[in-house]
Amino acid sequence: MNKQREEWLRERKGGLGGTDVACIICASAKPSQKIGCFEKSEFALWADKSGLQVETAQQDSQAALRGNMMEKYVCDMYLHRLGSGAELVDTGLIWHPINKRIFGTPDGLVKMNGTSFGMDAKTRRFRKGWGKDGSQDIPLDVEVQMRVYMEVVDAPYWDIATFFGLDDLRIYRIQRDRELGEKIIELANNWWEKHITGNEPPPPDGSDKAKEILSLMHQRPDPDLFIEASKEDKEIRGQLLEIKKKQAELKKQKGLLENTLRSRIGDAIGIAGVATWKPNRSSQVFDKSSFRKDNPDLYDKYTQEKPGARVLRLLGATNE
Repeated sequence: MNKQREEWLRERKGGLGGTDVACIICASAKPSQKIGCFEKSEFALWADKSGLQVETAQQDSQAALRGNMMEKYVCDMYLHRLGSGAELVDTGLIWHPINKRIFGTPDGLVKMNGTSFGMDAKTRRFRKGWGKDGSQDIPLDVEVQMRVYMEVVDAPYWDIATFFGLDDLRIYRIQRDRELGEKIIELANNWWEKHITGNEPPPPDGSDKAKEILSLMHQRPDPDLFIEASKEDKEIRGQLLEIKKKQAELKKQKGLLENTLRSRIGDAIGIAGVATWKPNRSSQVFDKSSFRKDNPDLYDKYTQEKPGARVLRLLGATNE
């Protein structure tokens, strides 16, 4: 990671950007309002802004890398659609003129015919949650992100140039609503006051990221300390036991159905329109036992002790 990006990421931790605010707003939205949204963890956002470092392979994912590489192309296609006279100006990271906890990182401001407005470039594989070209129908997280940007740079409207697949460029435009924008900024500021200034983490969600964060926060438990069980603790235990029971039953049903199909396929490669039963590609496996036997010194030299992870086990439960 280059120094410029490190500084940019460090500056982002000092406040809430458009995507951060979208995460906060979407966390309390109804499922019907989140169609087409990227699922983001509010708990993970709190950990990030609180300075907790959680290593994850998601930092520079293929999807994020592809999006960054495609951004310039989408911007060029967008400017071509606007016609001659349109200029895209890079803004970098901009802080809100009044609320210094809110910032935006727009893809650019468009200068055209004496007017100035914002634009953002997106790439998406799927069109779910997105409307027709020229409409205002965009996913909630994108709308919140752009409304934050409009408040930060004081723009009258914002274009979202979105590229689907290989050749489908759609341009969406949303008009600024000052009252709504100010309400969004207020909600974001309240979140920061409560969870960052007040150091009160939001409830954890069911993601693996939340599990990693909790493990990082509580690495050295007291082996002799047991907390008195509350009514809620006992209810959670009961719910988990019921879920585990259903999972075991579903696993058996799944195995039965899969083996029934395997039996029907037999020596064929599959059943047309139903399923295939193909061998996976051959892979090479490192023979650790033989290497240890033939090269004990090398094995010991490159063997490192890995601390055991904390495992959640329900007391009094069987067949876990």
